[in-house]
Amino acid sequence: MLHRCDNPSCVRPSHLFLGTHADNATDAKSKGRLRSGERHQNSKLTWAKVEEIRALYATGEWKQRDLARRYGMSQGPIADIVTGKAWIRA
Repeated sequence: MLHRCDNPSCVRPSHLFLGTHADNATDAKSKGRLRSGERHQNSKLTWAKVEEIRALYATGEWKQRDLARRYGMSQGPIADIVTGKAWIRA
């Protein structure tokens, strides 16, 4: 259930409406309630480090696995960063 009043504990029927998980995420993002990037509690990076990763990769001298090792991450998130699938500026 999604909340028109944005109070998660509210159960007033007139304040609730049906939606999917994707609808809920879109609603939260549009209202600025979704933490992402360096504001996310599990983030290991900052925007400065993300830009550095992209710049290093763009030189052609760094492989994704080397960047992953340098920044203490696995290759998957590095791949998402350098391909633009993650850390997208709004």
